[in-house]
Amino acid sequence: MGDFLRFVTPSILSIITISLYMVVDGLFVSRYIGSLALAAMNIIMPLFSFCFGIGIMVAAGSSAIIGIELGEGHRDRANRHFSLAFVSLVVVAVAILVLLKGVGVERISRLLGATDTLLPYCSVYLKAFGAGLAAVVLQIFFEFFIRLDGKPVWAFYITLAGGFTNILLDYLLIVRLDMGLHGAGVASATGIGLSGVIGAFYFLKRSVSLTFTRPKLDVLFLRNTVLNGSSEMVSEIASGVKTLVFNLVIITYAGEKGVAALSIIMYLYFLLSSLYIGLSMGVAPVLSFNYGARNVEKLKGLIAHSCRVIGVTSLATFVFTWVWGGQVIRLFAEGQPEVTALAQGGLRIVAFTFLLNGISIFCSAFFTSVNNGKISALLTFLRTFVFTLGFVWLLPPMLGISGIWLSVPAAELATLAVSLWFARAYRGVYLSPGCGREAVTVGVSKA
Repeated sequence: MGDFLRFVTPSILSIITISLYMVVDGLFVSRYIGSLALAAMNIIMPLFSFCFGIGIMVAAGSSAIIGIELGEGHRDRANRHFSLAFVSLVVVAVAILVLLKGVGVERISRLLGATDTLLPYCSVYLKAFGAGLAAVVLQIFFEFFIRLDGKPVWAFYITLAGGFTNILLDYLLIVRLDMGLHGAGVASATGIGLSGVIGAFYFLKRSVSLTFTRPKLDVLFLRNTVLNGSSEMVSEIASGVKTLVFNLVIITYAGEKGVAALSIIMYLYFLLSSLYIGLSMGVAPVLSFNYGARNVEKLKGLIAHSCRVIGVTSLATFVFTWVWGGQVIRLFAEGQPEVTALAQGGLRIVAFTFLLNGISIFCSAFFTSVNNGKISALLTFLRTFVFTLGFVWLLPPMLGISGIWLSVPAAELATLAVSLWFARAYRGVYLSPGCGREAVTVGVSKA
């Protein structure tokens, strides 16, 4: 357990740091610009989820395959695939910038659900934050592969550097220079960009087992990367779609102040869920490597340790939310009693989610790490597009705004049941000696 915690802790801290500087962004914006500006940032969030989803799809999908290749001893092939994955994401980053310029920030804001009141705020923020949307696909790529290279602490360092830069610039640009949402967007984009630059430096100067080589087009590898990482992309896009739908629904029941209250709850939700996400991201490369090396006993040990940590963390996050959640909300919404009341009422219900979602997140990550992206994607699809959207369509007409909040833990409970069923069904495939040898990766061993 000690070795396990030493390996996954930097990953957990890395994701918590990302979530924390998103929370700090929200605090600065809410306290120094206002609740409408906070609501506008939440309107833009689905676009961030989409771009992040592309990055994590390539990073998670390719790192699982490359981790298996390293475990099998195919280092040259792993480096070629690593370089090809990087070049692919550079192309994606350029495409994001071209798309933002071609479509225009106002039209995109409208498509994301901005009202006439929120449109000016959304446009200003998106114009400043556009470069960050492109840079985030490279940042997440470097973080995944630095962990695969056996240096999870470095992944934490680059996230910490980006987060600290973001917070410092938030203070300078928002508080001292009064640049409003434009300053918030510039601060976030700069922090993400700096993390990407440090990640590139690591692989140019400090990498142990992965290095950039001249990439060679490998359509089979790219196809398997997309298929295997599709669950992570579906998860992020689903998060964006969920945010978009929740924004549209809550505007109907509580207006722009309802969106501001939803934003506060989502900051807390992402911050506390980052514990499970960080653990899953940290342990995934080790799962891939040991699956490729056929170390079944180590796989069982990793799963057991992960479940123990998730169990303790689930209880701790629930207690924190129930006892101190109201105080956190007041930090965001001081002097805004309507927003405070809406957020506190919602958090009391959403808090039960933290008792349920840790195992589901880990199950999805496990199936990706053993190159079974189909099951991982199915779990994510069911979690959001079937369960969450289904409950948010069904419950609010019967229960009002309480139904919006209740749809989150209801969806997580249904997802947990399905995740446990798949875990039981596939136990013999991945955790029995000699099983799964022929299914390590479809076609990659022949590439």
